[in-house]
Amino acid sequence: MLTGTPEELLGHACTLLRLCAHDAAIAAMLLTLVAAGVITQMVAGVIPLVLLTPVVGPFAMAASLAVRARRTMVSALGAVRAGTGAPLDPGVPWTPFGLSADVEPRVRDAELRRLLGAAYRCAELSWQAVVWAVGTGGAFLLWTTIMTAAG
Repeated sequence: MLTGTPEELLGHACTLLRLCAHDAAIAAMLLTLVAAGVITQMVAGVIPLVLLTPVVGPFAMAASLAVRARRTMVSALGAVRAGTGAPLDPGVPWTPFGLSADVEPRVRDAELRRLLGAAYRCAELSWQAVVWAVGTGGAFLLWTTIMTAAG
């Protein structure tokens, strides 16, 4: 069965999801900087588009991992909210009918397990997105150095 109280498990899942969002923001920032650098060099006429392949591959991988992490998080939260009767929008100013009834411990434990598993998956995907975004930045810097030396 689960170890710890439901509140502790939920707190752990929430912490993982916050870290997931933080990692995704870092990946997005790095990818934005690379995209800005590529666009700047394209406007200056420095870039032969064929040679952008080493940058485009890691960029696409990082972006897809960040999107998958986001979709995993949204899907898991939606499933838990639907399964427990929680509001779909946590900012709802009233208590929905489903929250006034107790959730069976078996259902609660299953939903917490599902949420915790999704939180771990989301954290892993977002961390991989950061790693690929750093790789994209490194590939872009290397590519820029080579193009500058060759040009």
